[in-house]
Amino acid sequence: MAATAGTALLLAAPVQAMVSAAPQDYLTVEAHEASPAERTLAPLFSPSFQYRDITVTTEGDRHLVTITSDRGITSRNVRKLNESLISRGISIYGAAYYGDFAWDRTVLDAAITMTRKVEGEPDTIEISDGTVRDIKTNKPLVPLTAAVYELHIPVNTGFATSWKKQRIIPAVDIPAPEPRTGRFPGSRVFQIRENEALRRNVLYAVKGELREVEQFFDRKLKEIHRTVIVAGDVEGMPAPAEVFGIKTSAQVIVLSGYSYVNKKLVSTEVTLRRASDPNLSDYIEIEVVETSPGEGYSQTAGSWR
Repeated sequence: MAATAGTALLLAAPVQAMVSAAPQDYLTVEAHEASPAERTLAPLFSPSFQYRDITVTTEGDRHLVTITSDRGITSRNVRKLNESLISRGISIYGAAYYGDFAWDRTVLDAAITMTRKVEGEPDTIEISDGTVRDIKTNKPLVPLTAAVYELHIPVNTGFATSWKKQRIIPAVDIPAPEPRTGRFPGSRVFQIRENEALRRNVLYAVKGELREVEQFFDRKLKEIHRTVIVAGDVEGMPAPAEVFGIKTSAQVIVLSGYSYVNKKLVSTEVTLRRASDPNLSDYIEIEVVETSPGEGYSQTAGSWR
């Protein structure tokens, strides 16, 4: 037999293993059978990074999804998890807590939601709200807890099973005063938040490109106001935001115009939001907030100067 110097290769004939009979008191361990909640939630919350397992425990009307990793959980793991979840229409809104999970640990504002499109119904989605709230205070629980090797996500038992339908662009436009800037073509009123003599706040919905909507309002504001300030960018990173009433992450651009009329400040603020959720990303939420100096002024472009 040929071998390299200093190396010996030994081959032995196959040996049939002898298996002794199990003792009488030996207990066979059966494979874990996934519960209905585990079969539903485990695929939804599976992360893109390597992990050991996902378990779902139930306590009353709430579930706890636990993702266990062989390596320590890092902020990068949290970010990768959020990215994989948002691609499935799942949004975890609120800060993560680094430490042990507790059912009584709450925050002022948090939400866990899931969306899906409705087949055959244009501009319509369904929303499932999984947010768990403290029984005593009604405050939302911390939505994501990172504890050394584990990630914990609490959801209520209706998550991914109970849905509420919502239309993004209304079939019939809601009557509302026209803004000074005019409407972006094709947009419709989604909600009237405020309609007073000195202040108006109206939400519009439109299907379109964020850059085109931004350019439209930038041009219109410059026709009306002496000073226009733009915060945010079309290529900017998403940030936590509420879009069409859904707490998720979104690109946000704020365009603000200011002028003085009769020594009083008049402003128009346009906020554009495009959600990262793929079921919402075709739509732009346009929020227009206008203030006026009171009676005796005209809304024509020339009078603002």
